[in-house]
This record gives sequence, structure tokens and C-alpha cells, in this order.
Amino acid sequence: MADAPENLAERLVALEKSVDVIQRDLAELRTQMAVGERRSPAPREEVNSVHRAAAPVVEATPARRGLDFETLVGRYGMLALATVLALTAVGTFVGWAIRHGLLGPIPRIALGLAAAAAVGTWGFHLRPRERSFGDSLLGLSLAIVHVCAWAAGPGLHVVPPFLALALSAVASVGLAGYALVHDDEPLWCVGFGGAAIAPFVTSTGQGTAPMLAAYAAAVLIAAGSALASRPWVIAARVFGAAALLFVGAIMVLPASQHSSELALALPFAVAALGVLPFAHGAAIRPRLRTLGLLAGAAALNLAAPHFFSRTVGAIALGLAGLAWLALVELTDSEPAGTLFDGLGDTRPEKPEWLDGALIPCAFLGAFWLLLHPTDGATAVFALAAAALVFWCSRREGSLRDATAFSAFLAALSAGLNATRSSGQLQAASASALAVVFALLERAIPNRTWRWMPQVALVLAGLAALADVTGRPSYQYTPFGTRESAVAFAVALGWLVVARLSQTGPARAVALIFGFCWVHQELAFASSPNVSTLLLVSWYAITGVACVGYGRFRNAPRLRHIGLGLGVIAALLALRAAWGLESTGARIGAYLVVAVFLLGIAWWYRQPGPAAEPAQ
Repeated sequence: MADAPENLAERLVALEKSVDVIQRDLAELRTQMAVGERRSPAPREEVNSVHRAAAPVVEATPARRGLDFETLVGRYGMLALATVLALTAVGTFVGWAIRHGLLGPIPRIALGLAAAAAVGTWGFHLRPRERSFGDSLLGLSLAIVHVCAWAAGPGLHVVPPFLALALSAVASVGLAGYALVHDDEPLWCVGFGGAAIAPFVTSTGQGTAPMLAAYAAAVLIAAGSALASRPWVIAARVFGAAALLFVGAIMVLPASQHSSELALALPFAVAALGVLPFAHGAAIRPRLRTLGLLAGAAALNLAAPHFFSRTVGAIALGLAGLAWLALVELTDSEPAGTLFDGLGDTRPEKPEWLDGALIPCAFLGAFWLLLHPTDGATAVFALAAAALVFWCSRREGSLRDATAFSAFLAALSAGLNATRSSGQLQAASASALAVVFALLERAIPNRTWRWMPQVALVLAGLAALADVTGRPSYQYTPFGTRESAVAFAVALGWLVVARLSQTGPARAVALIFGFCWVHQELAFASSPNVSTLLLVSWYAITGVACVGYGRFRNAPRLRHIGLGLGVIAALLALRAAWGLESTGARIGAYLVVAVFLLGIAWWYRQPGPAAEPAQ
């Protein structure tokens, strides 16, 4: 019992120490919890899970950053150097063996294929652990196979060239199929790229356009069906590059092998058999757009040589244009996608202008090169315009605006070609077409037909003014010549288009053209006396009309223009009339301007809009 107090005191001291330790642990735990809350905005009830996940997240953050220079050199640079050195060592050994007569053609090819098989096997076994490194080895293996195929065929003539091509193609397609099964985009690009370059690697220079077109169609159709709607951006670019390679290679082959026609047909065959049945969504229209641009380039190439009948060429181009419209018709409900397959802007306006304007205009340009200036060109362009007007009337939006541009150009081309015998008739026909399409815009609303007719009228007006100005001075009756009739037709066109458009710029340009036309009619009419009197009167009348209409509509700008014209009329009367020989003509010019200027002054002395403050 004597020891009990001491034991109790010792126990109390031990208990205090334990409590201190627990308090320190609790404080440390609170500190950790506070740090975890600052790192993550998770609710309080998830604090424990946040603490468990905090450390891995912090450690994983550096891994998401881009590779530094040291890692790039170590991972890829060393691999590339090792590959080059290995191939150099093999090449050096083979070259030494050939120089010493130790290896014939067949052993060389066999050794190369064995090396390819070894590298490929190594890559297959390495892919599960190091996918990127394994893909690189598989690509190296395919490259060795292509080299062996070239050596076996065109190089050493061990096998026929078509067997060498078959070897390259089978190896490439097999690798691409393996990549599809394992959903490996880079490896698929290697395999498909190998299949695309195989005919060029194994070429003997004796191939024909039909053979290359058949091979290209098979490879591109298979690739298009394999890609389908996969969101593989790099693969889409490789597909477009391969299509460009094939179309370009076919176009440069001799025209006697029907290379131009085959280059035009290839994109449509690939689109109809390899893209349209398999792709959908955001992938299909960019892919078709890429093929359509290649078809447009091939169409221009088809029109240039003229190695065949124009009728046959026109039929081929017409069928191609209709086929393109059919492709757009079948896919216009899908998203517009990017400008090209895997490239470009995603805003719908730009891609749809490629579909509806640029590609159809390429076919129209090919028609122009092929048929102009034959009589059949007028009918062809008129039919093209009618087809495009009908086609764009069935849809709305940016695609209608784009197609309306092509339709107007086709109709304008038909009108200019039909009246090519006279520049005056061309100006009148352009004015008439502008009115027709301004009226069509009321039934088929689109932005293009609101401004394109005005552009045509500006060009027609410039041509009409040039014709009016080019007449012999003082040897014509104003408003009584053929040139005057053409200018009058353009003025009527401006009147109708400005009325339909109901825009300030159109009305302003119409008034400017009318004023300039009348000025040119009066400037050198009949005789110097008559023309001076008429011109001074025209400026005075126009000035009074502008002031009066400006006061009536409370338009300060019109009033200012009227005052300016009045000043010009006075100066013109003083300068021009002073040199006239007829005293009566000078007096008449002075009096005419004075009367009109007095009328303007009297107007401004009366209360009205001019006295009110400008709004």
C-alpha cells in the first residue's frame, strides 16, 4: 500500500506522455488534411479519398508534360542512329560479299528478307511492352521488304516486276490490317503508306496508266473502307496524301494511255466505293471534299491537252460535275467538318464554299478551256447554270450561297460566250442576267445573288461608259446611238437591281452610273456650243434636284451634294462658256446657271429641313 501512490504517480506521468503523443499526431493529421483541402476542392466527406489520391496525382503531373530534349535524343535519336548504323553494317557486309563473289542475287534477297523477318519478329514481341519502339521496328521491317522487292524485280530481275509489287503490297496491307486489329494509328499509317509507295519503289518505268489506276483504286478503296469514321487525324492526312500522289502520278503519264480520263475517274471511284458506304458523321464530308478537289484538278488537266474529241471531253466533265453534286446531295445532312481530310478550319462556311463553289467552278473552268469559244459552249454553260439553280433551290444556308455563286458564273459565261461577237452585246447581256438573278433571289433567297448582280452591272457599266466615251467628238446625237442604247440597258438594269436590293450602296452606285452616263452623252454632243450648254444645264438641274429631294427627305448629304453640283455648274459655265465663239451661247449658259442657283438660294431662305439641326 505504501508503493501505491508512487505507482499511481508514475501511471499519471505515462498517461500524460501518451496524451501528448496523441495530440501531436492529431495536429499533424489536421495539417495534412488542410494541405489536402488546398490541393483539391473535394467535399469534406471525401477528404480521406483525396489524401489517398493526392500523392499519385502530384507524382503524375510531370509525366504529362512534353518530352525534354534529352529524352527525345535518347529515345528517338539513338534509335534512328542505331537503325542507320545497323543498315550500314549490313550493307557494308553485303557489298564486301558481292565484291568477292560470295553472294549472288538470290542469296542477297534471301538475306534481306530474313533480316526483315527478324526485325519484324523482334518488333512484334516488343510491342506489348514498348509499343512505340515496336512500331518503329515494324516500320523498319517493312522498309527492308520494299528494298528487297525492288532488288528482286527492277533491280536484279530475279522475279517479274508484278511479283515484286505484289510482295510489297501484301506486306504493307498485312501490316495495315494488323494495325487495324490492334487499333494502332501510327502502325496503320506505316502499312498504308508502304502500300501507296510500293508501285513507285518497284517501278521499272514501263508501267501504264490503267495498271497504276487499278492498283490505286484497290489500295485507296481498301484504305477508305478501313478508316471508315475512325477519328484518326494523321491517318486521314496520309490517306489524302496518297490520293494526291496517285492522281498526280496518273496525270503525268502519256495522254495516249487515257491518263487524263483515269485521273478524273479515280477520285469518284474511291468516293463511291471506299468512302460513301463506310464513313459518316464529321469524317465523310472532309474526305469527299479532298477527293473532289483532286477531281477538279484532274478536270482542268483533262481539258488542257485536247487529245480527244471535245464532245467526249464535255460528256466526261458533265458526268463528273453531276457526280459531285450527287455526292454532296447524299451527304449534306452530315457535319461540314474541316476544310480538308484532317486539316483546316472547322467553321461550316468555309468548307461549304469549297463544296458548292470552288469544286464546281473547277469543272466550269475545265469546260471553258475545252469548249471556248465554240458554239456548243453556250448550251453547255446554260445547262450547267440551270442545273445549279435547280440544285441550290432545294437547300438553304451557306451551301446554297456557294452554289449560287457557281450558278451565276455559269450563266454569265453562257451569256458572254453567246454574244462574243460584240462587246456592246456582252455588256447588255450581262445587265440582263443581273436582272434575272436579282429576280431569282426573291424566290431562292441567298446572299450571293444580292451582290453578284451588282458586280456584273459594275463591269457592264464600265464597258458601256468606255463605249460611250470612245465615240467621235461632236459627231453624234446624244442618246441616239447604239452605244447609248447599251448604256440605257445597263441603267435599266441598275434601276431594277437597286429597287430589288433596297440597299443604300446599290442605289448610290446606280445614281452615279446614271449621272456619269448623261455627262458622257452631253460632253461631246453635236457641237461645242450645244454640248457646253447642255452640260451646264445638266449640272444645274441635277444640283437643284438633289437639294430639293434632300429637303423633302430631310437628307443633309443629298443637299450637300446638290450644293456642290451647283457650284460645279457655275464654275463650268464660267470656264467653258468663256471660250465659246457664240455670244448667245455664253449668255444662255450664264442665265441657265443663274436661274437654277437663284432657285436654290430662294429655297434656303424658306424655313424647312435645312434650317433644322442635323439629326
